[in-house]
Parts: sequence; structure tokens; C-alpha cells
Amino acid sequence: MVYKACPMRKSQFSSLNYVINSTFRKVFDTRSQHVVDICLELFNCVSAEQTVAMRKTKFLGKVSNSSNRLCQTFAAEAAKELATL
Repeated sequence: MVYKACPMRKSQFSSLNYVINSTFRKVFDTRSQHVVDICLELFNCVSAEQTVAMRKTKFLGKVSNSSNRLCQTFAAEAAKELATL
């Protein structure tokens, strides 16, 4: 049996991005989305989708290259998943 993780829904990513934007609005005391976008860029803060994709890629790469027996059991599936990203 192969375990397939459910991907996050778009609404979940929207909620995470809302929290990030709200935090920047509060920290910089602004209501302007343009100012928030500039601050996000200057602080190199990427969207929730990009963060999850980067972490998933890093994790699957480590699983694929690990010498651990348990990781080797799932290495082929991890490599397939990594190829689809």
C-alpha cells in the first residue's frame, strides 16, 4: 500500500498568505497591499505555496539520498514525487 499525502487546498494557502500579509501590515502599520508587497520582497519572504514546495523538495531529496533502510524503502516513491515537482 502506497501512502499518498493530500495536497493542501488553495483556500488553505490563501489563509496562510493572509496571516503573512496581516503580520506585515501590523508590523509596518499600513493598510496598503502595495507597501506589504514591497516589504515582503525586501525581507525575502516568499508565499506559503513557495515555502511548502521548497521544504517538500528538500525533504524528498534527503529521503531519496539517505542510506537509512527505512528511507531506502520509500526512495523510489520519493524520487517519483520529486520528479513531478
